[in-house]
Amino acid sequence: MPVSFSYQFDGSSRSLPLFGEQMPFANPLFGILAAIREEGSITRAAERLGLSYRYVWGYLKKQEEELGQKLLASGQGASARLSDFGERLLWSERRVLARMAPVAEGMANKLDNELLLATRPTLMPLRIAASHDLLFGALREQLMRQGNLLLDADYVGSVDALEQLNSGECTLAGIHFPVDLPHLCQRGSGLHAQLGRQLRLGDHKLISMAVREQGLIVPTGNPLDLYDVYDLVRPEIRFVNRQSGSGTRILLDELLSFHRIEPQEITGYRTEEPTHLAVAACIAAGAANCGFGLRAAAEQFGLGFVPMLWEQYFIVCRKHELESPPVQTLIEALQAPDFRESVANVPGYSVAEAGQIISLRRTLPWYK
Repeated sequence: MPVSFSYQFDGSSRSLPLFGEQMPFANPLFGILAAIREEGSITRAAERLGLSYRYVWGYLKKQEEELGQKLLASGQGASARLSDFGERLLWSERRVLARMAPVAEGMANKLDNELLLATRPTLMPLRIAASHDLLFGALREQLMRQGNLLLDADYVGSVDALEQLNSGECTLAGIHFPVDLPHLCQRGSGLHAQLGRQLRLGDHKLISMAVREQGLIVPTGNPLDLYDVYDLVRPEIRFVNRQSGSGTRILLDELLSFHRIEPQEITGYRTEEPTHLAVAACIAAGAANCGFGLRAAAEQFGLGFVPMLWEQYFIVCRKHELESPPVQTLIEALQAPDFRESVANVPGYSVAEAGQIISLRRTLPWYK
């Protein structure tokens, strides 16, 4: 099931759920600021962290002196709230965490794999290069529970994932695109040019993992009344984009092209973040007021979401690998009730068809 990043502080921890693996971070200031923000009181924050009021108050005063900025707008007494600087500092930390999520998750998984292989040499690694998805942590845990299979994931864009699969650097690739919108996936489209030409009839097989909801991530309540891609050219919009080569960036570019919107018309189009969560964190921090990404990322940060489309997330393998024991174990894991139950409450996702083998010819518009 989804887990979280945790900050360790004198034996206590504060968790920021990011659907990744648990990683310890040592800076205690952010844990204190988050506790005060959430508890609304230094006394209750100190109790939550297992510290004395006097220690927390003294620590904050020392940090304010070193930073030259007030961290609290109100202090001693029954209530406390962060200053504007304290809020910005806390959100900056969360943006950094969101950017780090795939890297940190990948590093944690690789370290776990090495330790497990050292103690259980019969374990078999299964390497996947994939566009990062919020369900991979749950899938990895399911594969561990089901048998001697370790998911060894490298998180890259969809284009790089297919390139690595075709060059033999991995067994599986993770990609995504909206197969139910043929006008975006037609032959000659950007999706076809960057993804379709690397998918080979007779050589590749698609395994369904999930259906995901994509749309505009906006501040809570959608105060700017954004409803479609035409709104992105409005002068008050400060957009934040995904990085070039990611499946979501390719999809957005195709949407813009279909609606005859030039990227340079969008303020912030060249501002890039590496994950859906980082886009959401950027908007939550006020550094941007619109992005394009997953509903799950928007809800993770308590933001608004304007739905636009559903897309399929596929795991791709070569035809000759489909019947191999590792890939068959993967398919069984995707179909397992435990896996489906563990991700059932992730917003904007459906795994009803997880584990099904999908035909390229019947699914992809440019093959029809």
